Amino acid sequence: MSFRCTPPPKDPVRTLATEPWKLAVSAFQVSPRTWYVSGQTWVGAYLIDTGSGCILIDTAIPESLYMLVNAIYQSGHTPSDIRMILLSHAHFDHIGAAAALKALTGAPIYMSEEDTRFMAECPDETLVLDPDSHPQLFTVDKFYHNDTPIRLGDIEIRTLLTPGHTIGCTSFFWQETNPVNGERYTVAMHGGVGANTMNDNYYAKSKGLTPDLRDRFLADEPKVGAIHVDIALPSHPNQIEILDKAGQYTHESQPYLDSTIWADFMHERVRQVKALMKD
Repeated sequence: MSFRCTPPPKDPVRTLATEPWKLAVSAFQVSPRTWYVSGQTWVGAYLIDTGSGCILIDTAIPESLYMLVNAIYQSGHTPSDIRMILLSHAHFDHIGAAAALKALTGAPIYMSEEDTRFMAECPDETLVLDPDSHPQLFTVDKFYHNDTPIRLGDIEIRTLLTPGHTIGCTSFFWQETNPVNGERYTVAMHGGVGANTMNDNYYAKSKGLTPDLRDRFLADEPKVGAIHVDIALPSHPNQIEILDKAGQYTHESQPYLDSTIWADFMHERVRQVKALMKD
C-alpha cells in the first residue's frame, strides 16, 4: 500500500443528516487489534481491543451515531465494551457524538486541556459549525499528557500534542502484535491536519487560532514525520485512502502495513498548508 489521498465527499454533514445511506460503510479491520467503526466515509472513528475492554478514538457527529454503534457490533464488539473515549481535537465532526457515547457506555472522555479550553471559549469554531448537525455539550474527564501514556489491557497509547489544525490537536501512537507471526507494529493516527484552519483567511476571523499555530505545525513536521509508524490511520479516510481496501485485512495479509506512508502523509499536508500561504 502506497500513500494516496482522495477528495472528500461533497456536503457530508447534510448527507449524513438527510441521506446517510449514501456514505454508509461497514466496519472493517485495519490492524491486529483495531477496527474502523465510524460507519460512514467522511470522518473516522477507531475501536481498539485491548484485551480488557476497548478504547474508542473519536465519535463523529450525532447524526451518524447509529451508524457508529452498528459498526461496533459489526466488528464483534458492543458499546458496553468501551472503557475510554479519546478525542483527537475539538471540532464537531470528531466530538459531536461524545456526549451520547459517554451516556451509552459510561466511559470517561479524554481530550487535551488546550482544546477543552478552546471548545469552552470558542463554540462557534468548535461545536457549532454546521446547521445540519446538533452536537451536545459534554464534560471532559481527563486530559492528555505527553509523558503519561494511556494504558488499558495490554495496549499503551502514547499521546503527542500536535497543534496547528486546533490549539490542542492530539495524535496517538500505540503498538500491536500480529498473533500469527509475532511481528510488532506501531500504529498511529494524527489528530488533525486540515489546512482549512491554517490559512490567513481563517486567522482573520478566528477568535481562538493564530498564525503561530501554523508555524508550529510546519516546524514540528520534520520531528513528527520522522516517527516510525508501520500502520498510518487517517482521521478522515480520504486523507490516507483506506476505504479502497476495506474488508481485505487478515493477519496473514496486511493491506495497511507500509512504513513509508506516515512520512509521505506529513509531507503532503505541509505542502497543502504552504500552498495556501501563497494564495
